[in-house]
Amino acid sequence: MVLDLNEKKTITVEKSKEEEVVELPEVVVLYFQRADNLKKTVSIRTTTNDAMERVVMVAAEKLGIGSGRIGLTGGGVPIAFVGKTVGQVLKEYNTVSFHISSADMLG
Repeated sequence: MVLDLNEKKTITVEKSKEEEVVELPEVVVLYFQRADNLKKTVSIRTTTNDAMERVVMVAAEKLGIGSGRIGLTGGGVPIAFVGKTVGQVLKEYNTVSFHISSADMLG
């Protein structure tokens, strides 16, 4: 399968009949900062169908976080990302900017 990142696609999701339709682009850019050093930031370009776990692990590696246990927050709210796609996390938490920390940082 060939993925053309320049092709613009949208995914339309209906939450319920009363709520409005949420549209997400096929390709998104997510921003990750180390929780202990906010100057260290990476951006990751990914698709909404990608596994959020994989994206978080790539971000942790680029930020120099080596621990196997990783925590993720967005807007001060802990994010449950295990077993979810990027699109599911974006719809649920409505953010593309995250703080990432390891179990070592949290104590």
